[in-house]
Amino acid sequence: MATVNSIELRVNLRANNNEKSDQFGRLYAELDRNRTLSLRGLAKHISEHGSIYTRDIVEGVLTKLCQCIPELLAQGQPVKLDGLGTFYPTALNVKGGLENVAAAKDMAPSAAIEGIRVRYLPDGTKLDDLTSKAFKEKCSLIWGNLIEITGYKTSDSGKTKTPLYKLTPISNPLSADPEPEP
Repeated sequence: MATVNSIELRVNLRANNNEKSDQFGRLYAELDRNRTLSLRGLAKHISEHGSIYTRDIVEGVLTKLCQCIPELLAQGQPVKLDGLGTFYPTALNVKGGLENVAAAKDMAPSAAIEGIRVRYLPDGTKLDDLTSKAFKEKCSLIWGNLIEITGYKTSDSGKTKTPLYKLTPISNPLSADPEPEP
């Protein structure tokens, strides 16, 4: 399947800096992400994307969608958005689980569950395949930056250390035009 997206998606490389790992020093790819698009920004994008609906109409529908999906998931109802995928709830069990049914009868169900996760299963139909390998084919990947940790900044309280990064562009020899020969 040929790439269908003409907008390039940068791939950065980051070194494994965990000295205890047998993969220490090896480079791993990570996608370069932009700032998160807000609901209003998404509504604007949709309305400017060949839609007959204005931004405020699209925003209203998206806002209602964002209210209804959690409500349905809280009732155990998976929600499928055709072409995107299915959202569904799963239980995060307490560590060690329960010993037996008798133990469960002596407690509220909420005591057996540490949390409820919202999961996402991408649509895998032929036309809208968003599974990882199929989606990769829809992206136009280029090299971005080598990300190196140059040090750490300690918070004023001294409780947290934030890494400081140096970004070095990685050339894209396969996508660049060849240099003319002298």
